[in-house]
Amino acid sequence: MSDADFRLDPADDVHARALQRLRTEEIGWLGSTGRNGYPHAVPVWFLWHDDAVLTFSQPHAAKAKNLRADPRAMFHLESGEHGDHLQVLQGVAEFSDLDAAQWMERIGDEYLAKYQAGLDRLGWTVQRLTDDYSLAIIVRPRRLIAW
Repeated sequence: MSDADFRLDPADDVHARALQRLRTEEIGWLGSTGRNGYPHAVPVWFLWHDDAVLTFSQPHAAKAKNLRADPRAMFHLESGEHGDHLQVLQGVAEFSDLDAAQWMERIGDEYLAKYQAGLDRLGWTVQRLTDDYSLAIIVRPRRLIAW
């Protein structure tokens, strides 16, 4: 199997734990290579959708600029209270032809089930989110590092 064919396997215990967390965790860290060559990591809201990480970004954010220049990405979840639940995906980022508003038409129920409370805390509407964070980024995993 090539890296491009990588899929998390729910029959594998390590992969199953990663899948569970990818479906339920609210915050993940999206890493890219900065223009200065140093790693750049930012917390993001995301959905695990069609075997990939889907997140929204402001079009001119550093992460978007970095991923345009070099699509190699890393996505990781918090490691747990004792650092014993590590899940890191290495992958390739692509920019969706659909904007965030179009994505919300497709995945809005799932997204809002996960993030409505966060939007409420911020005092944001879905429209504000999709207007400000209009760029949809999809990270397709090529490798899982986990324990």
